[in-house]
Amino acid sequence: MTGRRNVWLSAAALAVLAAYGAGAARRLLVVTVHGPSMTPTHHHGDRLLVRRTRRVHRGQVVVVLRPRSPAVWREDRHSPLIVKRVAAVPGESVPPGSVPPSAESRDGRVPPGLVVLLGDNTAASVDSRQLGFFPHGDVIGVVTRSLPRP
Repeated sequence: MTGRRNVWLSAAALAVLAAYGAGAARRLLVVTVHGPSMTPTHHHGDRLLVRRTRRVHRGQVVVVLRPRSPAVWREDRHSPLIVKRVAAVPGESVPPGSVPPSAESRDGRVPPGLVVLLGDNTAASVDSRQLGFFPHGDVIGVVTRSLPRP
């Protein structure tokens, strides 16, 4: 009877681990950086491990859906995702010069449902300075670490 119980417990443990692994796979994503907008932090071709979440804080590097407009993109236009740093979240003060004057809010704070995203390489980044606020709902996740190149 003990042998059957051990087999059953092992099978149950294996099922729990498989379920956890499947859940982790849905929560994690690997993306490749395209373009120079995040140098010196991340370089073109770097692979990043991303934890899927919309809960972000100022200073974190995030992956976000690329806006459907405009024609100002210098980076790979085939990727639906971009990598940027969170400069401000809803309720925080909008950093000076981080959004076009036409996008600034009356009270100088980031409106609900929006975030300010900037590239680390300001000379080579298309970000909130040109596009204004990004929808918070377009955030895919937070970069947790760089991965080795293949």
